Amino acid sequence: MSYREATFYFLTGTGNSYRATTWMDELSSSAGAATCVRPIQSARPAEEVGEGASSLLGLVMPTHGFTAPWAMLRFVMALPRRRSTHAIVVANRAGIRVGRIFLPGLEGTATYLVALILALKGYRVRGALGLDMPSNWIALHPGLHPDAVAAITARARVKLDGFMETILSGKRRFAGWLSLLFGLLLLPVSFGYLLVGRFYLSRLFFASDSCNGCSLCAQYCPLGAIKMWGSGKQSRPYWTFRCETCMRCMAYCPLRAVEAGHSWAVLLYFVTSVPAVAVLLNWLGARFPALNPLNAGAMRLILEYVYALTAMWVAYALFSLLLRVEWINRFFTVTTLTHYYRRYHEPDTSLKDLGKRSNE
Repeated sequence: MSYREATFYFLTGTGNSYRATTWMDELSSSAGAATCVRPIQSARPAEEVGEGASSLLGLVMPTHGFTAPWAMLRFVMALPRRRSTHAIVVANRAGIRVGRIFLPGLEGTATYLVALILALKGYRVRGALGLDMPSNWIALHPGLHPDAVAAITARARVKLDGFMETILSGKRRFAGWLSLLFGLLLLPVSFGYLLVGRFYLSRLFFASDSCNGCSLCAQYCPLGAIKMWGSGKQSRPYWTFRCETCMRCMAYCPLRAVEAGHSWAVLLYFVTSVPAVAVLLNWLGARFPALNPLNAGAMRLILEYVYALTAMWVAYALFSLLLRVEWINRFFTVTTLTHYYRRYHEPDTSLKDLGKRSNE
């Protein structure tokens, strides 16, 4: 089958999804299609996504919490309806190499959730693929060794080329059924991540005293989630609730000043933990019996959720202020493992390739 046009949208932090999209673009262009490649934050789908079976839409994203990132879900739900435009979905997952053994990641429900939304909007979904790219969660583990990165990337290229050749030949290819099964079993984890987990993880980022206030992290944040506090060299990044821990700020900071506070994470957990809500509700119930109904059922869950988000916001604001004190900043910097981790971003991808958020 010959596509007249192909539009590829990607969401990426460290460049893995961008790189996979460039491979898809190369193959589609070679097959004669007029192609368009854009990050979702600067996409104009009403103008760029064609109508009919001769048009192909491709969506490429990382996997967050064994499902699709919230930013991609919002983007897909806002896509214009199409009657018969073909579509494919690719989710990058955390590939790891141990010695000569390659360990696959798990995309869970990511590809098929997005595919379902596309189908409901009238698109004809032709394929779904989970792709193992180098694990980039450098807030949790060091960046992989360059040899491992090269080996994992080479295998990913072969797999994606095979997938695209199938699609461009007019056939369908749906992979990852086992991953989908595991993803369905892990739905509570995915749901918890989308509701609370991503907010908690975004509260861990801070800038060490190595930061010079260059604001590159804010300029290039794909979701506009980083704001700068202060002016000049005293300006420091502040991570808002829009952050989805894509790792771009940490991966590309030229001074390695962006950290994820592991010691701070322990303190934040105790501040935002559900037991704190139980203590508060029990104390209020003992003094004001009329409030006892708040200590049960759905009402309690709602209160716990509201408390957790409020506590995160307040605690992180205070934390950011205290980091202005040199010895406090130094303490949290040397007690976080990310200070010693190897950083990672896709080796052939620069910040310029990914584009500034301000250029939307």
